[in-house]
Amino acid sequence: MKPKIRVLMVDDDEVDCLAAKRALLDNPLPAKFDIETANTLSKAVDKLSCGRFDVVLLDLGLPDSIGLDTVKRAIEAAGDAPIVVLTGLTDDRTGLSAIDIGAADYLVKGPSIGNMLGRTLLYAMERKKVGLKLKEALEAKADLVNMVSHDLRIPLTAIREGIDIVLGGEAGAVNDEQTEFLALAKRNVERLTRLITDFLDYQRIEGDRQQFNIQANDINELVRDVHKTMEPVARQKGLDLRVDLEEGLPKTEFDYDGITRVVTNLVSNALKFTAEGSICLSTRKDENTIVVAVSDTGCGISKDDLGKLFKKYGQIQSVKVKDIEGTGLGLAISKLIVEHHRGKIWAESEPGKGTTFYFYLPT
Repeated sequence: MKPKIRVLMVDDDEVDCLAAKRALLDNPLPAKFDIETANTLSKAVDKLSCGRFDVVLLDLGLPDSIGLDTVKRAIEAAGDAPIVVLTGLTDDRTGLSAIDIGAADYLVKGPSIGNMLGRTLLYAMERKKVGLKLKEALEAKADLVNMVSHDLRIPLTAIREGIDIVLGGEAGAVNDEQTEFLALAKRNVERLTRLITDFLDYQRIEGDRQQFNIQANDINELVRDVHKTMEPVARQKGLDLRVDLEEGLPKTEFDYDGITRVVTNLVSNALKFTAEGSICLSTRKDENTIVVAVSDTGCGISKDDLGKLFKKYGQIQSVKVKDIEGTGLGLAISKLIVEHHRGKIWAESEPGKGTTFYFYLPT
């Protein structure tokens, strides 16, 4: 027995309605269409509020509503039922615009519509089911992220504070061996805290839940700020951290904190993998972009490892630098931030001759 598909057909043209009904009722598909009609949007909304329909076939030109506003109001009333738009216009832009605001598909009225109508409605229903399952999966993922944020961060804070109390001697004297083990435990707690923070930040940016404050900023000012912050760290390692900035660069629209995080991540990586020599932060204008580069004289990266750099947890294994710890998300987060600014980030390197990371922002 064929499954019954309840269709609400919203169209004020009786000839079009009759042709569509005939196409659906005579179709060879493994489905039986039960069709109700409405000749105005207000009547359609009333029907949608009273009865459950599996799919809505919607004409864009109705006596009480015209154009994309018809689609918006129908979507609000249809619930989980997908909307398939019927248009008499041969311009595909109208149908694509309807999809952009939430319609499942569109069809242009004409002699050939009969062969496509039934399949289009079934495909729209299947896509809607997949979309709902995806939504459920994303909600489950968001719940997991919230759990990680709440249920792991709080006990880690308590553990770190407890270790600090013992290390400070407030709970009694500790010997050198105990101090060493407690310091190791504290470092691991701090690393796990950083991993959780980076994981949550990555999920928030990837899911478009991060709010970026995009406004006109001076990229050279940002690079100078990062240099001031990181220079003492470089000096402590015996490295020369310098800047080479092209003067007169135009202001560029970007999120100051977000791009600061990108440059800081790149400098931090350079500090980790550079045992001696220097690190240079530079800026320059290249046609309609501003290019920022961070170059080091470190151990370099092989061609095979270059492809792993910006992937989640894509840490590389350097032969010359073994005791490097990180979350494996810094460069992946940097890539997401740059791409949200319509830019691009990449690296060039040669083993033994250092690495240069580049990213550009459109002006």
